[in-house]
Amino acid sequence: MADRIVTLSIDKVQTFLFDTIHEHTQKSQMNSGTLNSIISSSRIISENFFRKVGLSGAEGIFSGKVKEILLQCSGVCIFTTELEDEEIKECLKELFTYYYKEYSGKLLIKYLSFEYKLSSDRDKLQMIKKCKKLLKGKGCLNEVIRENCQIIFEPQTSADISIWIEGKEYPMFEENINKLYSESLLDNERYFRIAVIKADLDGMGQLFERISDFKHYRTISEILSRYICLDSLADKTEKFKKNDGSFKLYPLYIAGDDILFAVPAPYIMDGVNLCKAILREINEKIDELGIETAGNEKLFISMSIGIDFTFNREPIRYYYERVQRQLDFAKTADFTDMDQLQPYIRICLNEYVFFDSIDKEAKPQSWSHFIHDLKILKSAESEGFKVHHFLYGLLNKITDSEVRKNRVKYSNAVFYHFIPSYFESKTKLGICELLLIDMLLKQTLEKEGRSQFIRFYDKDGKVKEKFEKYIRLLLLFSDERYQMTDHLSDTKGITFDDNEIKRIRTSVFNRGLRYLYQENLLKAVSDKADDFRKVKNMRKLFVVDTKYKNSKGRDVQVYQTLRLSKSLLHRMKSVGVNPKVNAEMIMLNIGETREKYEQLADERRIGCKPPPSLYFDEKSFLKLAYSTKLWNEDYIDTLLIFNVLNERLIKYKTLYSVKGKNNGGKRAYGKN
Repeated sequence: MADRIVTLSIDKVQTFLFDTIHEHTQKSQMNSGTLNSIISSSRIISENFFRKVGLSGAEGIFSGKVKEILLQCSGVCIFTTELEDEEIKECLKELFTYYYKEYSGKLLIKYLSFEYKLSSDRDKLQMIKKCKKLLKGKGCLNEVIRENCQIIFEPQTSADISIWIEGKEYPMFEENINKLYSESLLDNERYFRIAVIKADLDGMGQLFERISDFKHYRTISEILSRYICLDSLADKTEKFKKNDGSFKLYPLYIAGDDILFAVPAPYIMDGVNLCKAILREINEKIDELGIETAGNEKLFISMSIGIDFTFNREPIRYYYERVQRQLDFAKTADFTDMDQLQPYIRICLNEYVFFDSIDKEAKPQSWSHFIHDLKILKSAESEGFKVHHFLYGLLNKITDSEVRKNRVKYSNAVFYHFIPSYFESKTKLGICELLLIDMLLKQTLEKEGRSQFIRFYDKDGKVKEKFEKYIRLLLLFSDERYQMTDHLSDTKGITFDDNEIKRIRTSVFNRGLRYLYQENLLKAVSDKADDFRKVKNMRKLFVVDTKYKNSKGRDVQVYQTLRLSKSLLHRMKSVGVNPKVNAEMIMLNIGETREKYEQLADERRIGCKPPPSLYFDEKSFLKLAYSTKLWNEDYIDTLLIFNVLNERLIKYKTLYSVKGKNNGGKRAYGKN
């Protein structure tokens, strides 16, 4: 005998929850009933829905008439019944009318019913998948509207949302957003910053498609309902409060696969960790089922998180749209480099997407690296480095319209700003400055084979955009009102051992010099001459990439430069770009002739020493300067930056030589 399959779901859930939060959070901020209203709203689309249908309790419309529950998760249920078709239609219409009228059209019940013989678990699984697909189709909604058009097009009076409370209390939650204030915040208690966090599960569709067993399908649905609910959020909040009594959380809603809540601004790390804890439990429970799939691939669910900062008094319609925008950025972010065989989390803050994974070389945008970067930021501030001024000054330079559209001006502005000033003191301040420059340059790296190179420009401008977004993000957290309390005080992870010394030498100095040499003195200015050889020859007058053999017979790469002082180059810019005048200024400061240079070069080669500074070929310079457009202010700026950075590299190698024999390669983090 065939069964009657009944499928129901609540539609317009997001609109309903949004309206509930708006009404109670904005109109009744100081009303202790606000939390109860939020709790009630989440219950309406979960437990209360199942009671009203009759899947639990004895007062539902289908109570005592349900033969078997095939699926029961937040806002969706599928079951079989032996009722006749007309009886089912009456029950479904009664349910639709109740929800539509009770909640003033804010909740819409979608449903369908048909006859089908379920002879095996395989049939049941196929039926669940079929019903879920039909529910999403336009045909289902159109049929529901047709059957209930008289009710739908009746004017609906706006009424207070019915409150359903089972008497359960949630003391771990704050009663309203204003209660998120604590004395540790630097704002005043009437107007302070909060972080709104919205999380959404990813990969659920793919996960269910790979399940071929009805019981597993139903069990996983139950797991999701158990952990994406208010009780689960309450349990995690209570555990976090035990670890940190000052942690506070205000739930906005949690239902289906969505979680939305607010925490004090400095506690976003706890907020993210709470979401991760929920995801971890879900995946652990799924893993315990021991489900075998084709290819023996692991079944798991991932998560996307959007974060937005706001004030406790801001209307929800503003920050709700913003946090949704951040979540959308996270969900659409490219994660091809991620290990897609393991659960991952994408976290978006200020339109910058982080991945919860650890890969120091390939992905500097992992969440753990971001936390580490904030520790460096805080350490630099504690040592007296003006982080906010440094970041704001950089952003102000590179967002200038004239600078931003010119690749040479843009990169020159960055590298000039990144010339380190304090490392010669060998103090924490100098080390923090180097680490700060390093963390910013990581945002511009592009991998080519086994090497990484700095790149500011690509076809779609994403590298530059990502770089600037990260600066803005760090600038935000350099404001003490947004700093993560306590989580950044432990600087044990910040080291400056021999490995770090080598890495910083590469990242802060070598890569920058390589970029200036290959790009700003060659490729980026190739349009200034009618012959590419002229561009190379002009560069050769000022910088040569060469090698020499040291006393151990090893090749050592160095840049030979024309010794032009910083003050000389500034004077050349001040008098104006004039090849003849500029050449005369150089000749007054450069005494070496070609003969003297060649003699000195031979002596230093025999002594296994670096080659001498270049001599100035005035004749060749004037010929190239007048036959091309290479000699301009940008070219002079590049030479200035290159020379200063190269000199700093030489000093860095001397001060931070990698010995490793006397101290096992370990160095204390910045002695005072």
